[in-house]
Amino acid sequence: MINCKDTKYLDNCYAELERKQDALIKQHRLDAYGMFDYDLTTGKIQFKDENDIVKVEANFVPAGSFSEESQSWMWAWANPSVEGALKEQAESLKALEQKTGNEMMSHSTISADEATAWEITAMSCDLLDGQGVFAAPVSDLLIFLVLKNVTST
Repeated sequence: MINCKDTKYLDNCYAELERKQDALIKQHRLDAYGMFDYDLTTGKIQFKDENDIVKVEANFVPAGSFSEESQSWMWAWANPSVEGALKEQAESLKALEQKTGNEMMSHSTISADEATAWEITAMSCDLLDGQGVFAAPVSDLLIFLVLKNVTST
């Protein structure tokens, strides 16, 4: 659990993320698609059906990645594979240090479990005014993406 100077802030962000996730599933059926492609250059993600047909598209801002193996969180702004406009957008998440009063929000990598990764992502979604998030399983990581401009095709 993340320590915040305002304990209700984290609770509110998490509750709001749950509401947003439910809305994404109801409106866009994000849980129905087994395939996705995302591009760290353009900040676009596509969700595809079993026939490789794009069903949902969105813009995203990467929040960070969680490694179950090392039990750690790495902020997207600290990841060398995040560059350009996406890196600039991800750097805005540094404001969470001041908002939460927790200095770990400014450390590039921190010890974390998956629950902590979801808490960080809930606050990131709030700060970025996202429509929800997608935790993309890539190798042994979960790459947390804050979704915006979600549209069904």
